[in-house]
Amino acid sequence: SSKEQTQRRCMDHVQQQSRDAEQRTALAYCAGCAALLITLVCVAARAGDVVVDQGPPRPDVILVTGFRDFNGEENPSAVAATRLNGTGSITSVVLPVDEAGVSYAAGLVSRGAVAAVVHLGLEDATRDLRVEVAGHNILAGPRGAPNSGNCTTRPVFAGEPCTLATTANLGRLALRPRETWSTSAGDFFCNEVYYRTLRAARRGSVPLVPVAFVHLPSEATRPVDAYLSRLADVVHALAEGVRRDPRRAPLRRRR
Repeated sequence: SSKEQTQRRCMDHVQQQSRDAEQRTALAYCAGCAALLITLVCVAARAGDVVVDQGPPRPDVILVTGFRDFNGEENPSAVAATRLNGTGSITSVVLPVDEAGVSYAAGLVSRGAVAAVVHLGLEDATRDLRVEVAGHNILAGPRGAPNSGNCTTRPVFAGEPCTLATTANLGRLALRPRETWSTSAGDFFCNEVYYRTLRAARRGSVPLVPVAFVHLPSEATRPVDAYLSRLADVVHALAEGVRRDPRRAPLRRRR
């Protein structure tokens, strides 16, 4: 009948509209996913969290980190980390100079994703490699600004130890002339990344993951090519083992 034909046409129209709506929803969802993916890629690119080795860190690798350029200044730690990638067991990462960067390695250590960590950073005052024997519980201050904070007034983690000694076995490393030990990694992101990673290591199982920090001279003072081979040896020595009881090891000043 005419009435039934009209009802069928209405039903067909409604079903077609429903299919069209589903298609539009699906297309919008795909477009949204694509936009989100592009946004995440752009954010990651701006952050500068560049994994030099495209494979994920593994429990049998030594993670070496450097910092990307800051305020337009070339950072030799990024150059050195990139060139060390693939040397022996080394996997390198160039970190952004921000909170995400200083937290990256600690996260991997907490998940048991690396065998050892050696951070690299720039120190204009040093003439050669400078091995930091401890990290301090001090939140990074603004670049170039006086920092009167300490572990009580401006800690990274309130109520936690002011100083954490390296978990690397320093007895395996014999320094050469001009290379030095240091008990202060500064008051910027170099120190904060060191403290965060040491804290993560000390919260893990024994034996602890070896964590160390090496400051590098500026390119003007000594080019990366001049010490890169030596730096590779230092990294492997620091990553080789931990102290017998690093939780209670006293912090001794080395000259």
